Amino acid sequence: MAAKVLIVGMDVATMTLALMLELAGVDYLLLEKSDSVPAVAGGMSLHPTVLPLLEQLSLRDDLLFFSQPMEQALVLDSNMEYITTYDWSDRRIRYGAWSRFMTRPEYCSVILEKLTESRVLFNKDIASISTIDCAEGNKRAEGLHLVIDDGRQDSMLDIDISMEKGEAQGGVTIECTDGSSYTGHLLVADIESGVDSKVISTGSGWAQGGQQEVYSVNHGAHAKGPTNASATTASTDDTSTPREVHYHVSGVTEALDPQRIPLLREDTTQLRLVMDGRSSLSWWVATLVDHRIAWQVTQRIRLSDKGQHADSDWPLEDEEAAKASILSQMSQSMMCPLGGTMAQIAQWTSPSEISCKRWDDRTAPTRVVPILGQAADESILDALSLAEAIVALPSTRLTDIREAFARYRKERTSRREAAIRESQDLYQLLNAKGAMQKAYRTVKLNYTPKCAQERRMDEKYSYRPQANFLHPVPDYGQIQPVHQHHRSRRP
Repeated sequence: MAAKVLIVGMDVATMTLALMLELAGVDYLLLEKSDSVPAVAGGMSLHPTVLPLLEQLSLRDDLLFFSQPMEQALVLDSNMEYITTYDWSDRRIRYGAWSRFMTRPEYCSVILEKLTESRVLFNKDIASISTIDCAEGNKRAEGLHLVIDDGRQDSMLDIDISMEKGEAQGGVTIECTDGSSYTGHLLVADIESGVDSKVISTGSGWAQGGQQEVYSVNHGAHAKGPTNASATTASTDDTSTPREVHYHVSGVTEALDPQRIPLLREDTTQLRLVMDGRSSLSWWVATLVDHRIAWQVTQRIRLSDKGQHADSDWPLEDEEAAKASILSQMSQSMMCPLGGTMAQIAQWTSPSEISCKRWDDRTAPTRVVPILGQAADESILDALSLAEAIVALPSTRLTDIREAFARYRKERTSRREAAIRESQDLYQLLNAKGAMQKAYRTVKLNYTPKCAQERRMDEKYSYRPQANFLHPVPDYGQIQPVHQHHRSRRP
């Protein structure tokens, strides 16, 4: 029996997954509680790691139309003094493609146009979720749910699988507030869809105190053994006080006058990162097609041992309050490296095109810090691994599903952990305050041997996977792609 997949919530990861399932001929249904794609405002980078895959998905021409190549990124201080340059101009030769820059909503809209209209349903707010035994038609504790942790950072695929031992075919039923209901074998959800909290809140009702087998890849670990629903809940609800909190406010301006900002005339994305050594803020700006600017302002709050910030009532749990606070700090003294000030950039941005997301070190083991586009890449790669696991399922028996995700875990865990560490190290390098950190940053960014930089990039971008259930596309990179791990194709 072929699997049917229910996908809840629309963003980069879930929509990429839906497109892969569509092309693989897998039955799926994509549900979204709003009336349109709710992609978070802001820009996203696509690097050579994912571009061959996106070409496989017939996205190449659309991406070329909506994006611009990125040949370099300049790093400046708040006085607009030069610090260093990230040179990406050789990526097309070495890895077969330039990195490209576009907006998240445009990426999602391009995919939406390629999905079968009847498989995408808007205004579907979930009221309840229950698992069933497909063979008997009775509600039971068997089944599973998968949660894509895509909370702003486009981050990693975060899977929790809970099931009773046994050979039954698992299934899940979603009931919506409008009275409609939908049944499938697997449930995949964006973390912000609310599915995770609904599953946890009703978990004890499913288990009836029974034994469950819990698989978790949150930290790349495999926790196996009898447990109950409350134990599962505890593992996903960390109430400890964070030591460091980041708030990322991002947006996309309206079309601007190139006479006012000449860099908008360039046919490559002009990316500038600003490190402010005098405050807790840092920011970046990047030009887009159609003379727009994508931007992000980050406030980094380091907390004392008592969990209180020295200068204010931060951290704030309410992202809207954090957004208002950061926008109020975007004064005329915050220079925009493309021209004008960051206060003007905010004024040229519609409120509907501004969003804010919170990151703290409690989630550090499972979250990529949103910097230089790595989070979007990893989200797409996780969607690829999940799609391949689903396509390769020989049946919907729970044992087969368990084995499929063991293979997923084996492939993705080490790369995911490496991506998390790399993003956090890069963020620390670029944003750490203080004289010693400034000196270290200067040495690290300007005096690392070029051969060492190239070796690190070759290792990273030689991983350019393609979907094993689609026809391969040519790879034009001078550095040959590494062989993917063998996976069984769908019989």
